[in-house]
Amino acid sequence: MATYIVRRLLGMIPMLFAITVFVFLMMHLAPGNAIDAMIDPRIKDLAALKQTLIQQNGLDKPLPVQYWNWLVNVFHGNFGWSFGQHQQVNQLLGPALYNTLILAVLSEILILVIGVPVGIWQARRPYGKFDYSVSTISFVLFSVPYFVFAIFLIYLLAIHWHIFPAQNSTGTGPLAGTFVDHVWHALLPAIAIALTFNTVYSRYTRGAMLDVSRQDYVRTARAKGIYENVVYRKHVFRNAMIPIVTQLGFDLGGLLGGSIIIEGLFSYQGMGYLTITAVSQRDYPVIMATSLIFAVCVLLGNLVADILNAIADPRIRYN
Repeated sequence: MATYIVRRLLGMIPMLFAITVFVFLMMHLAPGNAIDAMIDPRIKDLAALKQTLIQQNGLDKPLPVQYWNWLVNVFHGNFGWSFGQHQQVNQLLGPALYNTLILAVLSEILILVIGVPVGIWQARRPYGKFDYSVSTISFVLFSVPYFVFAIFLIYLLAIHWHIFPAQNSTGTGPLAGTFVDHVWHALLPAIAIALTFNTVYSRYTRGAMLDVSRQDYVRTARAKGIYENVVYRKHVFRNAMIPIVTQLGFDLGGLLGGSIIIEGLFSYQGMGYLTITAVSQRDYPVIMATSLIFAVCVLLGNLVADILNAIADPRIRYN
């Protein structure tokens, strides 16, 4: 397993290189640039000022040189200077990544404690009222884009009932900036993300439990007179959880990189919100940094999924 993990980690290097090259080229092919977004068009001698800023930020150099300079700086732990927010990108990434990690972990917890148990309950009593009701609700929830639910949650729980804060990742008062404060502000966006994912996980769990419960070894266990609860706990549940555990690993990376829309809707100061702001300002250094971190998270999430799969299923050998 250790050899496999090392091989996978080494295999990430060319993939990350390809991803950063692609993002770099796409940013420079897009119309407009960071300098246009930085300066006020009403300033006199606009052309001279623009040329000065281009030279100061190294944007007059050929693209391969610009990319090489960025790559060398990243190896030294320096993501550059934010054109839009006028500070080191490293200072922006820390708090944003912290907030997004809280949001992703909260979302995963909500998925585990709601989606999986609902799927198990459906599988224990298939084709009953509860199963049909949950299936209908799941199809409705899955068919509607999750940002629609996010807007509904903001209106109902934040604006109308004042239960949760409607925006920002920290509040005011004695809890401002504490871990509890961060969790409290992340809870509503996490619920919005978990709503859609819960429907997927309940369907996954239900299908996996039903498939396993029809296997011959489960029938044999029942024929021996073993109690139904014991059959499900010892024979069905563990084997049915193998694909679910694998999917959790994939989704952990996806949640970190896929929260852009939710963070934008809630004005939640995470990696997604930082990326949206950077894109609107053509802030190349921030976009490159967040793209690299998202790519690393997704690749590590895939690796975690494979490791969890091997742990859950003893038949899998990666050597």
